[in-house]
Amino acid sequence: MGIGAIMLAASLAAAPAGFEEFAADANGWLLSGQGLPRDYRVTLMQMDSADRISAIAYLRRIGLLNDTPWTLDDLLRPAKEPAR
Repeated sequence: MGIGAIMLAASLAAAPAGFEEFAADANGWLLSGQGLPRDYRVTLMQMDSADRISAIAYLRRIGLLNDTPWTLDDLLRPAKEPAR
């Protein structure tokens, strides 16, 4: 695992990201040819529901998210606290 990937994983685990930060990370994944990290759903569930919806729409628009759709319940659920 490269240093960049380790730093990216640490930044995702550190604190819930807002939409802008998450979109910047997603752009990096797309440009480097990576897919979504395995725990992307956990990261999105830590976001505010408005940011989560924006992030999901953005991931679909740039082609990184093409698997099963999110349920309405998951879209509107309040942000979860990160595990400590």
